[in-house]
Amino acid sequence: MESFLRDWPFIGLGLAVLLLVWLAIQPARGGSRWRDPAWLLALLWPMYLLHQFEEHGIDLLGRRYAFLVDLCRTLGYPDLAHCPADEATMCAVNVGGCQIAFVTAVLLRRRWPLVAACAWGIPLVNGLIHIAGSLAQGTYGAGLLTSVVLFVPLSLWVLRASVRAGVLRPAQCGWVVATGVVMHALLIASLLLVGRGLLSHSAMLALNVVNGFLPLAIGAAVSRRPAS
Repeated sequence: MESFLRDWPFIGLGLAVLLLVWLAIQPARGGSRWRDPAWLLALLWPMYLLHQFEEHGIDLLGRRYAFLVDLCRTLGYPDLAHCPADEATMCAVNVGGCQIAFVTAVLLRRRWPLVAACAWGIPLVNGLIHIAGSLAQGTYGAGLLTSVVLFVPLSLWVLRASVRAGVLRPAQCGWVVATGVVMHALLIASLLLVGRGLLSHSAMLALNVVNGFLPLAIGAAVSRRPAS
């Protein structure tokens, strides 16, 4: 189990390669993959796996599991031994909650495109947090490269292409951002509660796995609302 807690990013990297090959052979609707919402929405899964490898596999400085150190320092715990976040937390969030959100997005991207789009709120908000954190500290943080090169530009492009194709209404983009904000807020809040002794570690892990269903819940609920 300890080996999996540290080595899952390498499994994710292999899966990302397979998913990119799968996407490369998928036919595009309308002539261009970069204007096909269904193709673009599915890009979320391999893109985020690449980001997770930079965060928790090997970052640009050659460090292993560097994001955990950055997160604990941000929470005010320079000593990992006392930090409410640990390797199990990173696994619950990234292997549990995130994968639930991304698999759901890929499976429902044609039937409920807003569900898939809401899952894109995760990289959009996450990328902005990474960029803001690195700017504030004046240094590179694990995950910054993929945030700048992939997360922010691709998230904005996917939303633009989805609106132009008519599968999303402009007003629904706010729900995409809201999904990302709420998911990150729940993660941070759960860690703070653990740090104050108000939530057990196991309950925090379970909460962050279940958090992966939030894009489905929000996207499905908003999709059923009549257009105003």
